[in-house]
Amino acid sequence: MVKTFNSTGSMRLLISILGAATIALGCSPAQALDLLKSYRLALQQDAGYQASRAEAAASRELVPQARAQLLPNLSGSLSRSKNQTNSETPGFLGARNFSSYEYLSSSYALTLRQPVYRKYNFAQYRQAQSQVESAEAVLDKNLQDMLVRLCGAYFEALMAQDSLALVLSAKEAYAGQLQAAKRIFEAGQGTRTDIDDAQARYDMALAQELEASQNVGHTRRQLQVLVNQPVDSLASLNPGRLQLMPPLPANPDDWIARGEEINAELRAMRANVQAATQELEKARSGHMPTVDLLVQRSRSLSENQVTINQFYLTSQVGLQVNIPIFAGGYTSSQVRQAQANLEKFQQQYEARRREVDLQIRKEFQNVAEGVLKVKAQEQSERSSDQALYSNQKGYQAGTRTQIDILNAQQQRMNVRRDLANARYQYVLARVRLQGLVGSLNEEEISTINSWLSEPGAS
Repeated sequence: MVKTFNSTGSMRLLISILGAATIALGCSPAQALDLLKSYRLALQQDAGYQASRAEAAASRELVPQARAQLLPNLSGSLSRSKNQTNSETPGFLGARNFSSYEYLSSSYALTLRQPVYRKYNFAQYRQAQSQVESAEAVLDKNLQDMLVRLCGAYFEALMAQDSLALVLSAKEAYAGQLQAAKRIFEAGQGTRTDIDDAQARYDMALAQELEASQNVGHTRRQLQVLVNQPVDSLASLNPGRLQLMPPLPANPDDWIARGEEINAELRAMRANVQAATQELEKARSGHMPTVDLLVQRSRSLSENQVTINQFYLTSQVGLQVNIPIFAGGYTSSQVRQAQANLEKFQQQYEARRREVDLQIRKEFQNVAEGVLKVKAQEQSERSSDQALYSNQKGYQAGTRTQIDILNAQQQRMNVRRDLANARYQYVLARVRLQGLVGSLNEEEISTINSWLSEPGAS
């Protein structure tokens, strides 16, 4: 067995270096990153959210553009040209008279047009307001989604970090048991089976350490994508600070009602329905007349060869009315198309509303059950600690074997891993529930951040 143990020396050395490097990365307080700092960095650095902000800013311009179609429009025109006219006229006794004129002509006009009645423009303005409302809601949804992704990446990195620590602890315990089994066997008291079993568990821990080390690097890089800076050390979840609270209010229907009203995605879809309604009004306006107030003042000089050097100044005030009569069925087709699109948006909203209701109920249950699950796992941890202690005492008394101790150590590691996972799942379920009802904000992030401790802090 000594030969087998030494044959894995290079692998153990590589894994130890990886594990030590990973732990060293977690021991630099100067680079420690907590959830609140991550949130503030992501607000400024996450490319996806920045793109959403730019898209919302572009959408806000729809309102002033649509409003401009309802306001007066003032335009001016100016022209100046050199003209040459040749003329030929019949003369006396068949003779023909030829003449040529060269002259300069100029004109200018100032025109003011004020829409008085344009149903299309009024509907377009209301549609723009709905589109901006939808864009603002989409921006809010993208913020909620970014926060959920951020929390998921942060606590996934913590889970990977905890998993590596558990594996390192188990490896150390198995190494001690392996050495103890060899000493006892050399003394003629133990069995070869004890050595083989301890060796197998130790080798398994080596493989798990390599996987856990790689997972730590991967999860930290996921978080780095969001905050756009190296992630060297993370503030860890402090079980003593963790607040295990069931959802309040305790009735899931209250959360569902709140979600239907505030959920950013549903608000965006309701605004889309309103915009589609105004699109229908725009289509129907094709059957309606338009009325504009027209005010114009113009000046002209030498408009043609018969008014050379003559000056005209004209002022005009009036109403211009356009009445559509027949467009070949185009307008009616647009109305039917807009009605179909409105129905589509209404049904999409209803389908998503039902899905959101289901998601809220699911996350509500996850939070409520998460409290109970964490408490159950905490009791399981105490029981596994006691079981390991009892097996160690039993081994000293000769009633338990080395394998019993190894099994108890393995069980304790599994229980601690499940307990850490239960805590993280409770936190993430709470984050997702708050996100679905539009309450995931800096205040909530600060609350969760208060459950963390700086690396090395007790």
